[in-house]
Amino acid sequence: MHRCCSGFLTIFAVFIVIALTGCLGKNSANPGNSTVQSVSISPGPDLSLDAGGTQVFSAAGKNANGGTVLGGQIQFLVSSGNPNSAAPLSIASNGAACAGNWDPTSTQCNPGTPGIAIVTAVISGVSSPPTTVYVHRHIDSVQITQAEAIPPQFDCFSQGQTWQFQGIAYSNNVDITNTVGPMSWTYSNTGVLTPDTTVNTLQPNQVQVTAMSPGVTQLFATVGGATSVPYPFTTCLVQYIRLQIGGQGPAGNSITLTNGGSVNVTATVVDTLGYVLSSPPLTWSTTNPEVAAFSTTTSNSLSNSAATRNNLGGATLFASCTPPSCNIGVQPGLPIYASDGLLPNGEKGYSAIAVDVTSTAIPPTYSAWAATTGCVNQVGCTSAMFSVAPGVNPIGSIISVPRTPNSMMFNHLSAARVYLGSDQGLMYVDITSSAPAVALVSNASTPCNASLCGKVLTISNDGNLVVVSDTVSTPSQVYIYNAGTSGTAPIDLILSTTGETATAAAFSPDQLKLFILTNLGNMYVYSTVDSLSSVPIATTATDVKFSADGSFAYVSGAPAATSISGYSTCGTPTTDVVSTPFTTTYPTLPPLPNYPPYALYPLPVLQLDSQGNTTEKLLALDPPNVDTFEIGVTQTALQRSKFVCNPPTVQLVGNSHTSVNLGQGAFTPIDAQVVGDGTAMIIVGSKLPAVLMFNIANGTTTSIPLVGNPDPLSASASSDGSQVYVAACDQYASDGITCTAASVHIVNTISQGDLQQVPYVNINENNNPNMCNGQGTGAPLCVPDLIAIKPQ
Repeated sequence: MHRCCSGFLTIFAVFIVIALTGCLGKNSANPGNSTVQSVSISPGPDLSLDAGGTQVFSAAGKNANGGTVLGGQIQFLVSSGNPNSAAPLSIASNGAACAGNWDPTSTQCNPGTPGIAIVTAVISGVSSPPTTVYVHRHIDSVQITQAEAIPPQFDCFSQGQTWQFQGIAYSNNVDITNTVGPMSWTYSNTGVLTPDTTVNTLQPNQVQVTAMSPGVTQLFATVGGATSVPYPFTTCLVQYIRLQIGGQGPAGNSITLTNGGSVNVTATVVDTLGYVLSSPPLTWSTTNPEVAAFSTTTSNSLSNSAATRNNLGGATLFASCTPPSCNIGVQPGLPIYASDGLLPNGEKGYSAIAVDVTSTAIPPTYSAWAATTGCVNQVGCTSAMFSVAPGVNPIGSIISVPRTPNSMMFNHLSAARVYLGSDQGLMYVDITSSAPAVALVSNASTPCNASLCGKVLTISNDGNLVVVSDTVSTPSQVYIYNAGTSGTAPIDLILSTTGETATAAAFSPDQLKLFILTNLGNMYVYSTVDSLSSVPIATTATDVKFSADGSFAYVSGAPAATSISGYSTCGTPTTDVVSTPFTTTYPTLPPLPNYPPYALYPLPVLQLDSQGNTTEKLLALDPPNVDTFEIGVTQTALQRSKFVCNPPTVQLVGNSHTSVNLGQGAFTPIDAQVVGDGTAMIIVGSKLPAVLMFNIANGTTTSIPLVGNPDPLSASASSDGSQVYVAACDQYASDGITCTAASVHIVNTISQGDLQQVPYVNINENNNPNMCNGQGTGAPLCVPDLIAIKPQ
């Protein structure tokens, strides 16, 4: 026997007041239209109750305008769903229902016999739709089974396939499913399936499930307050992706376009059962958003168009099945990257598409912005940043910078924003605004996890995420600032070892993962779907860059100072995917010391080997040399019932490794960049009064001298390599340390000359040549030592 608790008595008292108010009240929310046109009842249309259980019903009347009609008396009616038996439910005038019979005071519910009852509410003679109440024995458990036989080869369901399942309710191990009424169906991971209980052929305990996006989820059936144990469901994962240039079929994997054009890339996506997906949830990526980028990076379309920008140069484009929108729910995250191979129609497909953006007109004119570190964090010292471009009076806007910057980097995807790192916090300038000014992420310089103290290491390809290495705090931290979503708190990654600082970082082109190198030889891997992990590599590791298809990252200086290794993007990259580490060579040794690779540069050029498989080139700048490697990447298709990463196999193609001495002796690079369609590398070094152009094809080096024999402090090259801006000290004091005169050198590599030397001059301050203010009398000259070219 079930007894009502004190909570029910409270509900009962409330409903007595409501009922009396309804009987006595004469007012209406709309006196001009008080006629009841429709009545709704809650809950409905179905309800499942244990015998002896209780439920409070409520009802409301609506007028012709849809407004609530007040004052009408509510009458609840109950009838049996079986004409041969009495209704298994009794209901009081206030809507309190008992799955059995109320005692004379309507406070104690005595369990009745299982059966079906029909409840309606009547107001002013208008009846509500009925609620069907299923009274049953207490449900101990619910189990999900297949409602139709599934062939054993179906360990998953391909996108668009439907299958039927059913829930079985038990009471004391007795099947009572036919007494409990319709079941509701839910699932754990959105997007993997769609349930449908409206199919005419289904029984009340059944559901038809349609497989949607590749992934894993758990299906649940609920009835009478009881929920089933989870039933695993898999929409078949992506087995492989292969790409073609739209409209070209098997013509190749590279295309040349003019700036301002576009290229359509088509994808063929096959799941682990061998079915071709019609609407796969793909992520579309570029390795160089300054040259070519997709405006829509995620879609369920089998094709997408990338637009080329006014920046000339090269990029590779690819598509991937990237969590959390694809291969949903697989832990750890399981991205699938495009691979070479045959399509189901027998045509050739590729892992990536190379784009070379050229111009039929003269190369565009690039401008740059320069800043200074000269305030060296002195309190009260503010500095200037200024724009510079070729011309008679090249200094443009001058902006006051309240904090001492230590780094400067443009958003790759747009020309609007430049970020400035500092020990007091992250700053940025939207330089295309009518009155550009420095904005602070936080007006307060402490705490650092709010102001984001540190150096800008990298920016994601979509321009939204900025990575800052904090060397001020203890322990050191890495912040990820989200500029794409207003109000989103920055992500704070705390490095685990005392004295450990982040030195280099790179986002995978699909932005699934961020690889971070530290000075103590660890590589941290941050992911949007997996927990932060740490991989020990080598203290000599210096740089990390992702491959042309995004499936792995190159790491220089690991596992040894003179070697290059690779770590896959899928799974947690604990194993080097390079079959044999690439080793740099030093043809002039001895007497030069053994320098580790300084930086890595994957080229945006894709070639085909004798078997028709894609190969890519990698450059390693390790002064005094440049090493070139031709690399083959093999992606293995995901196997059925496999939910873990298949890392690519990365190996050197034949004896393709070459090493060329730049002819400058030992020097410290301050900037290097692969330009054009991987045709050349621009190199600028400290104490090296020249811009070096390394011809990648023939291995020759051209030196363009800087006027006045200056010492380069910072440099930036345009994406096509036609223009190089070099911030340099033109003259030192007798101590050889203090710079007494400096300028920005504008170098045109086409005309082979240092065409202009632009000193900082503030005409609004009596032609003041000092970029700093507030240092006091006799302060040293602050000169431009940070510079970045603005993308077109």
